[in-house]
Amino acid sequence: MSLYCRTFFRRKSFGCYRLLSTYVTKARYLFELKEDEEACRKAQKTGVFYLFHDLDPLLQASGHRYLVPRLSRAELEGLLGKFGQDSQRIEDSVLVGCSEQQEAWFALDLGLKSASSSRASLPKSEMEAELGGSFIKLRQALFQLNSVDSSLLFTAQALLRWHDGHQFCSKSGQPTQKNVAGSKRVCPSSKIIYYPQVKVWKKLSIEKLRKRWAWKWKTYSTLRPSTGPFPIAHS
Repeated sequence: MSLYCRTFFRRKSFGCYRLLSTYVTKARYLFELKEDEEACRKAQKTGVFYLFHDLDPLLQASGHRYLVPRLSRAELEGLLGKFGQDSQRIEDSVLVGCSEQQEAWFALDLGLKSASSSRASLPKSEMEAELGGSFIKLRQALFQLNSVDSSLLFTAQALLRWHDGHQFCSKSGQPTQKNVAGSKRVCPSSKIIYYPQVKVWKKLSIEKLRKRWAWKWKTYSTLRPSTGPFPIAHS
């Protein structure tokens, strides 16, 4: 029995160590790509790309589920060439993650127009016909995606939305420039560096929910008593 326990705990410890080692390796690789632009450009050549159009991801229907197509660099360049654009458009992509084998993942929105770029938005319907998929609202397709794909797409969408909303410096009003990985934007005039903001949602306790509900009920009752929410019934 003791031998079995030692074997079990040894295997469990090895599994935990392996997971931790993989996480550290991926974190270091992603950090390198964010800081080294040449390394990031090199990773784009062997990485894969998730496509968006006006912040809607490209999805392909498969029964009652949605699949998320991934394009290689060569496939993406071929697509851009068909619509009269060159590979320079790939510079608008953002890094969203990597696999355990250090395959970099990028997201590219072909429907948003950069303030510092003359490249126009690509036609949505023609792209859907060419790619055999549809650009669908992410919230509408949420329950038809697996958890890994939905988490990755939400991360990519949030990062693309942040870059779209921070194309100009709040101090100088000049266009900001994105680094290759999309981990920051820099204003050449004021030298201000902008980093994407990540919001962490915390689960509120029952007591905090009751206080928030009571505050709302009191406010609504003061402004218009007839429309105030009903108080919570206690058993």
